[in-house]
Amino acid sequence: MDIPKKLIVGYDLQDDVSQISCYSYKTYEPVTIGPNEEDEVYQIPTVLCLKKDTRLWLFGHDALAAVAEGEGILISGLLEKVRKRETVDILEQSFTAVSLLEKYLRESLSLLKNYFPTEPITQLVVTVRDTQPELADGIYQALDQMGIEKDRAAVISHTGSYLHYVLNQDRTFWMNDIGLFDYNEDGLCYYQISLNRRTKPIIAGVTKKDLSDTLSYPMRKQKELDLAYTFQNLANMILYKQIISTLYFTGKGFEGDWAGEVMKGLCTGRRVFLGQNLYSYGACYAARELSGERKLEDYVLLNDEMLQASVSLYAYSDARMHEVLLTEAARPWYEINTGIEVIPSGETEMNFIIKNIMTKEAVSERLPVPHFPDRPDRMTRLGINLTFASRTSAKIRVKDLGFGDFCPGTGQTWEYEISL
Repeated sequence: MDIPKKLIVGYDLQDDVSQISCYSYKTYEPVTIGPNEEDEVYQIPTVLCLKKDTRLWLFGHDALAAVAEGEGILISGLLEKVRKRETVDILEQSFTAVSLLEKYLRESLSLLKNYFPTEPITQLVVTVRDTQPELADGIYQALDQMGIEKDRAAVISHTGSYLHYVLNQDRTFWMNDIGLFDYNEDGLCYYQISLNRRTKPIIAGVTKKDLSDTLSYPMRKQKELDLAYTFQNLANMILYKQIISTLYFTGKGFEGDWAGEVMKGLCTGRRVFLGQNLYSYGACYAARELSGERKLEDYVLLNDEMLQASVSLYAYSDARMHEVLLTEAARPWYEINTGIEVIPSGETEMNFIIKNIMTKEAVSERLPVPHFPDRPDRMTRLGINLTFASRTSAKIRVKDLGFGDFCPGTGQTWEYEISL
């Protein structure tokens, strides 16, 4: 593998297996690495093992082999442990879920040294199926323990990786909408990317349809079920009257050749691709974008974790009344924690402006200024903090900060909710 100008890494972290890709400056596309390149074994089991005799940590296939020989204790379900903030007792030692995840990430990322022994990671993007705040925060903590801080690391969802992957392919692949069938342990899901080319920048959005109630993962083993027939009916229903340029298929549910004939039938008028590295490649493209090598600066990517609206406060600033931006659209909702301080002067309302980048509509949300102790005009500071409970629910927290020694603050807080 070539020596890179930068070490750009995409990491697909899943509950069962993980995958690592690096951006190649020879081929100008990601390449997947793994513990056994000769056998092209790239999927790494997301497990650890602590050996009983040496107390050494093993990961992936080595961990499974050691456990099979009775040499160590298996630790699996790492992501679920992080979500629940569990503490695990192993060989009379206690480990937090984050510390276990840090060991797995550290050990697996050590594979990079086989190819780039002296290169530090320039940018790393970890992609997971769903970016619940607890999981994303745990991953950031684990990376921070490794010395990889947020200035060179990001956590995105699989839909975010899908967007980055598609928009880095040949433009003929996405002249129209692009579809993805993902069949994994959670069942079958369909994702469709649509581009609004009438806006500047161009907006690329993703819609999701959960089909797991109709085609779950355990159904693969039901002998009485015609799996191919069931999937064909679902695919035809989903794609009916849709203008799709390209279809992608991923997930271990598609392993084997049971869906081959269905995919051939879906090829008519479309390109069709089956593979298991889409998400790690997409994360690698996202890492390249974050490293400063902008390829998608003319696009806004809206996946299932991104805000579709900006939030501003109408206030007096820089010698005029205008909208003071609190958060832009197209940012992950769980990462937003921003605030400003204001000095009210006779106002009875706070005016928040919500602008949807999809519809271009602007909505004014007027909230009452909280009642605080009687003070001279302009002798009160209010701290206004914005966070989100979900992609569509904003939380406004207002705190009485007073005005220094002249008018001490009470510290009293008020909370409001705004729907986006």
